[in-house]
Amino acid sequence: MSKIRGRIIRILDSRTVVVNLGEEHGIKKNSIFTIHGKPEKIVDPETKDVLGSVILVKARVSASQVFDKFTIASTRWTQTVMKGPFFNPSNMFGMELRERDEGELKVIPDEISPWKAQSEEPVRVGDTVEVEISDDEPETDEDAGQSDSNDEPEEDESDADDIPF
Repeated sequence: MSKIRGRIIRILDSRTVVVNLGEEHGIKKNSIFTIHGKPEKIVDPETKDVLGSVILVKARVSASQVFDKFTIASTRWTQTVMKGPFFNPSNMFGMELRERDEGELKVIPDEISPWKAQSEEPVRVGDTVEVEISDDEPETDEDAGQSDSNDEPEEDESDADDIPF
Protein backbone atom coordinates (compact mmCIF):
# COMPACT_ATOMS: atom_id res chain seq x y z
CA MET A 1 0.00 0.00 0.00
CA SER A 2 1.16 3.50 -0.73
CA LYS A 3 0.02 6.81 0.72
CA ILE A 4 -0.86 9.83 -1.36
CA ARG A 5 -1.58 13.36 -0.25
CA GLY A 6 -4.20 15.79 -1.40
CA ARG A 7 -6.08 18.78 -0.03
CA ILE A 8 -9.54 19.70 1.11
CA ILE A 9 -10.84 22.03 -1.58
CA ARG A 10 -14.34 22.68 -0.28
CA ILE A 11 -16.28 22.23 2.95
CA LEU A 12 -19.93 21.41 2.24
CA ASP A 13 -21.14 21.22 5.85
CA SER A 14 -19.86 20.20 9.27
CA ARG A 15 -19.67 16.53 8.20
CA THR A 16 -18.82 16.67 4.48
CA VAL A 17 -15.76 17.83 2.52
CA VAL A 18 -14.50 17.71 -1.07
CA VAL A 19 -10.96 16.43 -1.63
CA ASN A 20 -8.85 17.07 -4.75
CA LEU A 21 -8.14 13.35 -5.24
CA GLY A 22 -10.37 11.05 -7.28
CA GLU A 23 -10.60 7.87 -9.27
CA GLU A 24 -7.61 8.77 -11.44
CA HIS A 25 -5.53 8.88 -8.23
CA GLY A 26 -6.71 5.42 -7.10
CA ILE A 27 -9.46 6.57 -4.74
CA LYS A 28 -12.40 4.18 -4.37
CA LYS A 29 -15.74 4.43 -2.61
CA ASN A 30 -15.18 3.99 1.15
CA SER A 31 -11.49 4.99 1.04
CA ILE A 32 -10.66 6.53 4.42
CA PHE A 33 -8.96 9.94 4.46
CA THR A 34 -7.07 11.19 7.52
CA ILE A 35 -7.17 15.00 7.83
CA HIS A 36 -3.90 16.30 9.24
CA GLY A 37 -3.03 19.41 11.19
CA LYS A 38 0.24 21.30 10.81
CA PRO A 39 3.28 19.63 12.41
CA GLU A 40 3.70 20.58 16.06
CA LYS A 41 7.26 20.90 17.33
CA ILE A 42 8.22 19.01 20.48
CA VAL A 43 10.59 21.19 22.52
CA ASP A 44 12.55 20.19 25.61
CA PRO A 45 11.44 22.72 28.26
CA GLU A 46 14.89 22.85 29.92
CA THR A 47 17.27 22.87 26.96
CA LYS A 48 14.85 24.41 24.45
CA ASP A 49 16.11 21.82 21.94
CA VAL A 50 13.61 20.81 19.25
CA LEU A 51 13.31 17.05 19.72
CA GLY A 52 11.11 16.45 16.70
CA SER A 53 7.56 17.02 15.63
CA VAL A 54 4.23 15.25 15.47
CA ILE A 55 1.44 15.61 12.97
CA LEU A 56 -1.90 15.62 14.73
CA VAL A 57 -4.97 14.02 13.21
CA LYS A 58 -7.92 16.40 13.05
CA ALA A 59 -10.50 13.92 11.76
CA ARG A 60 -11.22 11.00 9.47
CA VAL A 61 -13.68 10.95 6.58
CA SER A 62 -14.78 8.24 4.15
CA ALA A 63 -15.25 8.60 0.39
CA SER A 64 -18.97 8.55 -0.33
CA GLN A 65 -18.81 9.68 -3.99
CA VAL A 66 -15.73 9.36 -6.17
CA PHE A 67 -15.34 11.30 -9.40
CA ASP A 68 -12.40 11.33 -11.82
CA LYS A 69 -10.53 14.23 -10.18
CA PHE A 70 -12.23 14.75 -6.80
CA THR A 71 -14.05 12.96 -3.99
CA ILE A 72 -16.89 13.86 -1.66
CA ALA A 73 -16.17 12.44 1.82
CA SER A 74 -18.16 12.33 5.05
CA THR A 75 -17.63 11.66 8.74
CA ARG A 76 -20.44 9.02 8.60
CA TRP A 77 -20.09 5.68 6.84
CA THR A 78 -20.95 1.99 6.99
CA GLN A 79 -18.11 -0.47 7.44
CA THR A 80 -18.11 -4.22 6.77
CA VAL A 81 -16.32 -6.09 9.56
CA MET A 82 -15.29 -9.75 9.68
CA LYS A 83 -16.73 -11.42 12.75
CA GLY A 84 -15.81 -14.75 14.27
CA PRO A 85 -16.46 -17.54 14.49
CA PHE A 86 -16.71 -17.72 10.74
CA PHE A 87 -19.58 -20.18 10.83
CA ASN A 88 -22.52 -18.74 12.63
CA PRO A 89 -26.08 -19.89 11.76
CA SER A 90 -27.45 -16.37 12.21
CA ASN A 91 -24.71 -14.87 10.05
CA MET A 92 -23.47 -17.46 7.54
CA PHE A 93 -20.73 -15.29 6.09
CA GLY A 94 -19.20 -14.03 9.33
CA MET A 95 -19.66 -10.40 8.22
CA GLU A 96 -21.26 -7.53 10.06
CA LEU A 97 -22.14 -4.01 8.93
CA ARG A 98 -21.22 -1.31 11.43
CA GLU A 99 -22.22 2.30 11.27
CA ARG A 100 -19.28 4.66 11.86
CA ASP A 101 -19.82 8.23 12.95
CA GLU A 102 -16.74 10.32 13.56
CA GLY A 103 -18.89 13.26 14.66
CA GLU A 104 -18.99 16.76 13.28
CA LEU A 105 -15.87 18.40 11.92
CA LYS A 106 -14.75 21.52 13.74
CA VAL A 107 -14.79 24.04 10.90
CA ILE A 108 -14.67 27.78 10.45
CA PRO A 109 -18.26 28.72 9.53
CA ASP A 110 -17.15 31.25 6.89
CA GLU A 111 -15.36 28.44 5.00
CA ILE A 112 -18.49 26.29 4.66
CA SER A 113 -19.58 26.43 1.04
CA PRO A 114 -22.48 24.02 0.56
CA TRP A 115 -23.78 22.96 -2.82
CA LYS A 116 -26.46 25.36 -3.91
CA ALA A 117 -29.26 22.91 -3.54
CA GLN A 118 -11.79 15.13 16.52
CA SER A 119 -9.49 17.71 17.00
CA GLU A 120 -9.45 21.05 18.78
CA GLU A 121 -8.26 22.72 15.57
CA PRO A 122 -10.87 23.40 12.88
CA VAL A 123 -10.75 21.56 9.55
CA ARG A 124 -9.79 24.19 6.97
CA VAL A 125 -9.74 24.57 3.21
CA GLY A 126 -6.18 23.70 2.20
CA ASP A 127 -5.69 21.07 4.94
CA THR A 128 -3.78 18.05 3.66
CA VAL A 129 -5.38 14.63 3.57
CA GLU A 130 -3.82 11.19 3.22
CA VAL A 131 -5.26 7.91 2.00
CA GLU A 132 -3.76 4.43 1.53
CA ILE A 133 -4.11 3.02 -1.99
CA SER A 134 -3.94 -0.69 -2.71
CA ASP A 135 -3.24 -1.67 -6.31
CA ASP A 136 -4.39 -5.25 -5.78
CA GLU A 137 -7.59 -4.60 -3.83
CA PRO A 138 -10.26 -7.06 -5.04
CA GLU A 139 -13.48 -5.65 -6.39
CA THR A 140 -16.43 -6.23 -4.06
CA ASP A 141 -19.87 -7.39 -5.15
CA GLU A 142 -21.14 -3.89 -4.33
CA ASP A 143 -18.57 -2.33 -6.70
CA ALA A 144 -19.28 -4.85 -9.47
CA GLY A 145 -23.00 -4.09 -9.44
CA GLN A 146 -22.48 -0.35 -9.54
CA SER A 147 -23.39 1.60 -12.61
CA ASP A 148 -21.37 4.52 -13.90
CA SER A 149 -22.83 6.73 -11.15
CA ASN A 150 -19.30 7.79 -10.16
CA ASP A 151 -18.75 9.53 -13.47
CA GLU A 152 -18.84 13.29 -13.41
CA PRO A 153 -22.34 14.54 -14.13
CA GLU A 154 -23.07 16.25 -17.41
CA GLU A 155 -22.96 19.99 -17.03
CA ASP A 156 -26.19 21.86 -17.38
CA GLU A 157 -25.63 25.59 -17.83
CA SER A 158 -28.22 26.47 -15.17
CA ASP A 159 -26.94 24.03 -12.52
CA ALA A 160 -23.22 23.73 -13.31
CA ASP A 161 -22.25 23.65 -9.62
CA ASP A 162 -24.92 21.18 -8.49
CA ILE A 163 -23.72 17.63 -7.91
CA PRO A 164 -26.30 15.11 -6.70
CA PHE A 165 -25.70 13.13 -3.52
